[in-house]
Amino acid sequence: MSSALIKERIIKYFAQPPVLHSSFYFSSGYVGGIHISPKEKRLKSYFFSPLESGVIEPSFTKKNIMNAALLEEKLKEGLEKIHLSDKKTACLVPELSLKAFVFSFDSLPASSEERQQIVRFRIKKQMGFIPQDIRLSFQQIRPNRTQKLLVSLARSAIIEEYEDLLSRLGLKVRAVSSPLLGLYNIMNMEKDEDFLLINIEKDSLSLLAAISSEITLYRQKPLSFGREAPFYSREELENVVNEVENTAHFIEDREKKKIKSFYIRLGLPSGEEEVFSHLQEKWLFPLRRVDVVQAKNLNRKEREILSPLAGQIL
Repeated sequence: MSSALIKERIIKYFAQPPVLHSSFYFSSGYVGGIHISPKEKRLKSYFFSPLESGVIEPSFTKKNIMNAALLEEKLKEGLEKIHLSDKKTACLVPELSLKAFVFSFDSLPASSEERQQIVRFRIKKQMGFIPQDIRLSFQQIRPNRTQKLLVSLARSAIIEEYEDLLSRLGLKVRAVSSPLLGLYNIMNMEKDEDFLLINIEKDSLSLLAAISSEITLYRQKPLSFGREAPFYSREELENVVNEVENTAHFIEDREKKKIKSFYIRLGLPSGEEEVFSHLQEKWLFPLRRVDVVQAKNLNRKEREILSPLAGQIL
């Protein structure tokens, strides 16, 4: 299957319907949104606002939004800047608010119901339990001899927190996804086929590996960047270095293919240049920043923060 077709399928599955002109981003450090021009497919307007600690506390199992009133006020201010005409929108929730896996199978049944049963069995083996109010999505990545599914799941109660917040402002959420999948959608598959995509936020590290343009691993880890101070300890940075290096070695050993490119997106409220410099110093491989949003009035930090949103709807 061509890389273009793979990308098209991923976008269709995680951003139904495919034509949306706005998207909103939630994290423990920021809330933001973009509005694109339907005809030119370019950034028309945007906003993002830093959040104080404790406003959003990302979790797969527990309540996320701890200060709904403040968050709603931030969104109201943002909506005044982006002037939406279409109320249908997309939404990116924090990485730790959902889980994603890549499962391989020798074969898959044709029945959707049977596939879901098999997927649930694999999830239970991975997690040990499946919440009763689960929202489950899965998409076939490679329909050849080895079947792979990209599986995404979240608790309905958690997703509804974000949907209800946007609904109170008159918006209708039509797609929910993660920042890392938004970044994947904007990767240039013709240029880079074997890469590791790294997304660092103040509470999470998420990694997506692609070999021959096909997703082969999705991994999420909690972090504690910047919760108490605007600097990052050497121990925190070393944990990131070790996790990325171990993941790269694991993929190369399993797939028998070298990862050629490493891309990083830093969604941090402060100190991102310090983090990037440290990682560049520690790693022997070239590390590139993800900041694909092109607009003259945006600086690097703004482009980097908004890139997952662009990947979800552009």
